[in-house]
Amino acid sequence: ALKPADRIDMDEPLWGYQLRDREHGWLQGFITLTTFTTWAREFVWDSNHESAGLIPMRAANAAVRRLRAQGHETDPDFFVSEDSHTVRQIAATVGLEVGELVRLNRDQVPGLTTKAKLQAGTCLRLRPEDAADTHTLARSISVRDLCEELGLTMRDLAVLNPERTVLGSATNRLKKGTTLRVRDHASEPSVPTTPAALVERAIDEDGTLAAALNKQKRGGDPADTGVVWPRVAEISLLAAVGCGRWLVELCLDDLRASHTYDFVVLQAALGAVPFYEALGFRRVGAVARYAASEAELEQAPVAPYYHWAASDQAQLDQFGEVSYMMALDLRAAHADAPRGDSGMPVVATPPRAKGGKRPAGGGRADQPQCVRGRETARMRRARELLTHAWPAVPPAPADSAGAPAPPPPAPGGGGGCLGW
Repeated sequence: ALKPADRIDMDEPLWGYQLRDREHGWLQGFITLTTFTTWAREFVWDSNHESAGLIPMRAANAAVRRLRAQGHETDPDFFVSEDSHTVRQIAATVGLEVGELVRLNRDQVPGLTTKAKLQAGTCLRLRPEDAADTHTLARSISVRDLCEELGLTMRDLAVLNPERTVLGSATNRLKKGTTLRVRDHASEPSVPTTPAALVERAIDEDGTLAAALNKQKRGGDPADTGVVWPRVAEISLLAAVGCGRWLVELCLDDLRASHTYDFVVLQAALGAVPFYEALGFRRVGAVARYAASEAELEQAPVAPYYHWAASDQAQLDQFGEVSYMMALDLRAAHADAPRGDSGMPVVATPPRAKGGKRPAGGGRADQPQCVRGRETARMRRARELLTHAWPAVPPAPADSAGAPAPPPPAPGGGGGCLGW
């Protein structure tokens, strides 16, 4: 797996910010950006391909919308205790065997027993986490009308039910009593959410974001320097103690003011997905084919995209979860980007070649050496904050896995995050 230090060595150009408290010099947060580069021999932005992973998420969003339309405020797969209920009382209320209710929740509620009394607000799961949602037809209906009722496309419904060949035509009629899968929990990414909350994930629902990204110019050798997307920026590293949102917003203002990039993308850690969604990012689908040579490419299967897999990567499973790519379209904000009067350069350092040396010609072909723009209101605020004597927040201790424990928020911060 890629380490943060590897990104600092490989990214070109590389720029960003770090925030330190003035009194002690302790690092409160940092962010680095680069130009998006891919190393797969064949790479496509595609939010509709089955391998991209967005079909289960679209089905989940559709299920949330249906529940809200039915008047639900919480997920019916959970029970939220409003009083000091016992486990036996809850089991009788929801129609489950008490032993089954304990089994479903033993990992989430340590020490849960059949005789336990729960505090108000305790949330219990009523179905297995990986269970599929099904829908049984109360009447005969055409595939087109059913998809309209469910809020799903024909393609998505067919992928959820591969054994149902009848779903291939919009005019085909389905018989009363037919049972179809309408949501596959097991295929959804494990993005942390509040139990029982009805949450729609921010994704490229109709594929337009992926289509716009695919229109961007790119070029390069996937087996050497990579394929460079000169008008797509990437947030490559971000770690912060309470100031993560502020750092990202500062960089987004820089990118908009520079007019150098049309999009910004990132690979999000699952725990950081809600953080980036709040900043306007959406998940976008991507697929690739990996092969040792161009001659072998035609036989290579279309695979989910792994951002740090090499062009000839054979064992993709070593990278763990499929890359959760998120994107933000900067173009709509270009015309309205606020301007200042100082002409402050956003970045003053040219990009480095690999090995730390500056290229004689100023970097790769068609690659901007630095991002420059006029000073925005947020940049002026940055100068004020960076010269302010911030109260120091000591580094957080590491947990058992070696990752920083969740820190307390720093003054003026917008919530910490860790997303490389």
